[in-house]
Amino acid sequence: MIARATQKQFEQQLTGNPRICNDREVKREILKGIVDTEKRSIFANLSCWFVTAVAACFLPTAAYFIFPLVFRLIAMVGTRTAFARMRAALRDERPVAREYRWLVASLVIGGAGWGATMVPVLAFPTLHPARLLVGGGTLVGMSIVVTMLSPVRTLATAFVIGFLGAFCAGLLITGASESLALMTGMTILFLIFIAYSHASTFGHERSAQLLVENRRLGDSLRTSLERAMYMADHDSLTGLLNRRAFFGHAKQAEWTRRLVVMIDIDHFKRINDRFGHAMGDLVLERVGPAIKGVLDRHMGPDHIAARLGGEEFAVMFPYRSIGEHLRTTEALHRRIAAIGKELNVDGLVTTASLGVVVTDRLQTLDEALHDADTALYRAKALGRNRTEYAVAAEEESAAIRHG
Repeated sequence: MIARATQKQFEQQLTGNPRICNDREVKREILKGIVDTEKRSIFANLSCWFVTAVAACFLPTAAYFIFPLVFRLIAMVGTRTAFARMRAALRDERPVAREYRWLVASLVIGGAGWGATMVPVLAFPTLHPARLLVGGGTLVGMSIVVTMLSPVRTLATAFVIGFLGAFCAGLLITGASESLALMTGMTILFLIFIAYSHASTFGHERSAQLLVENRRLGDSLRTSLERAMYMADHDSLTGLLNRRAFFGHAKQAEWTRRLVVMIDIDHFKRINDRFGHAMGDLVLERVGPAIKGVLDRHMGPDHIAARLGGEEFAVMFPYRSIGEHLRTTEALHRRIAAIGKELNVDGLVTTASLGVVVTDRLQTLDEALHDADTALYRAKALGRNRTEYAVAAEEESAAIRHG
């Protein structure tokens, strides 16, 4: 059974505004979109590299492309591994800070691989048509990568830094003519790519926000449904089953022989009159978990406990032996009496009277409750804070008491 603390958790979860998005959740969703796109782009990346390699073979400057193409292939493997690590962390709902750092570093290297491929195209110009294929393919490829990474600016920046760093360093090392002009032109071209991709960034962010908002709304609705189902079956004060649910669970119980126990808090009206209804509610709030705690220890999960109304409770559990059940009812007396001491209020006494009946599946629950209620009233008439048994059980309990 769900305790009262669980009810409070339900209410705390529902107080949050489902429209307020957590920035971290939005960023994780954006990352999920990027890593999923990268996973599907592996064939395109390999195809682009293969076409570039084949085209470079036909150039008179083919030797200058060996290192850049090998470097780019190695960088591609490293970037692919970093994306796979990030994908696994997101899937497992783990923190991604370490994987994110690895991804940034791999994108710097990946960008450098693309930049190195572009260096021979401009540093060693040739009129061969394959040069246009290599250069054009590289520009198209890097623009696609920048657009894919643009929703997370750090990742896009890492790739751009890697590309421009390798490209500029390559021009300086090769001593290409008009290096400054080429560097400036490539930087401007990248700024154009970034400006273009930035236009789609808002759409990615908005989609991620809507996804997170919808998920939070779904969680709130599910929590509301769970709370409604809980409240339909449970008493809000004690956390025990309510009367309707008690009858429903009792009908489903498959115990051939069972005990039905009626519990009534002694002089409860006096508690309300002397200490106030707030104290009376507090006593009832403590009684529910107290009853369930005793039954958990003595009966295990095989029990049903409910608040029927007011200060009246009912429990049902399978019959084992009258001796064992006498120990259970005695434990109920002790535990309920301890509540008054725990609350530490001068003059507050919490005792209970119990009425018990042993019944079987042939007797209806209404009949069993009537018999237990009759025994309960006898317990009250005999002085309260005691257990009385219905006729059949009373004879058996007497035999146990007197040997």
